[in-house]
Amino acid sequence: MKLIHNDILDEFSTNAKIAFEKITENTLHEIITLIISAKKIYVLGIGHSGMFVKILSMKLNHVGLKAYTVFDEINPPFEKDDLFIAISQSGETKTIVALAEKAKTLSGNVLGVTTNSESTLARLSKAVLKIDDVSDGIDFPGLSTLGDKTYQNLTGCLFGFNIYVLFYSLIIMIANERGESPGSIDSRHANLQ
Repeated sequence: MKLIHNDILDEFSTNAKIAFEKITENTLHEIITLIISAKKIYVLGIGHSGMFVKILSMKLNHVGLKAYTVFDEINPPFEKDDLFIAISQSGETKTIVALAEKAKTLSGNVLGVTTNSESTLARLSKAVLKIDDVSDGIDFPGLSTLGDKTYQNLTGCLFGFNIYVLFYSLIIMIANERGESPGSIDSRHANLQ
């Protein structure tokens, strides 16, 4: 049996590089400013994206911000000038859209992370971070077991990888902007478990 991990890594990497080339420095600066200026940050993704938002919330706390995952029973209330980071590949996930509307009603801001800059989520957002799931001109023979570009398992997989890399990029940029050090970040890491 041929090991395919090198092919898969190349496919993920090539796809991500093309997707990230489309994100401008101005967009990233706007996003970083919005995140850093928020009193509190709430993040939500459903399904595959939901696994990655937990990492984002944790890492935002590690760089000294107050971040929470939506639906955690111990969250404080969402208030004016708080930020709701909503991740939806389609930008049409009903729960995400409903909570984005509620965040706006509560005088908060919405940051939409989506592949669809014309989506309902994008229209509700103060800022949109558009990240492609599947880049043009790439075949995915290693990942083809999940399907081709028309299958949700493949597009969701590629979107998940892209937002994972994106979230760590944002965390590093925020850490640099706030003057955080490896020691200060590590000092906020969980130590009970």
